[in-house]
Amino acid sequence: MDLKEQLEICYRNYKKWKEKAFLSSDENAKEALERAFFWLEMHSAFFVVGVLEKTENSKENLQKILAMKIKLLEKLSEYSKTLKLD
Repeated sequence: MDLKEQLEICYRNYKKWKEKAFLSSDENAKEALERAFFWLEMHSAFFVVGVLEKTENSKENLQKILAMKIKLLEKLSEYSKTLKLD
């Protein structure tokens, strides 16, 4: 998946949860806001990693970038465990 697709997914999810937060009751709004902020954080992180990936070309830095991507994927995996499947 390329950077543009990753950013679009993060933005769509951020927008969805932000709208749910504004339309929800107090308790549900808090959870929706937490999810919105999660996706905003993911968007920023993927953007930074994507920029670094395009500008860095030393082997050591590319390994650090790969480690950052792995952490992002782990964070997404943990997030997926919190989702309620219908």
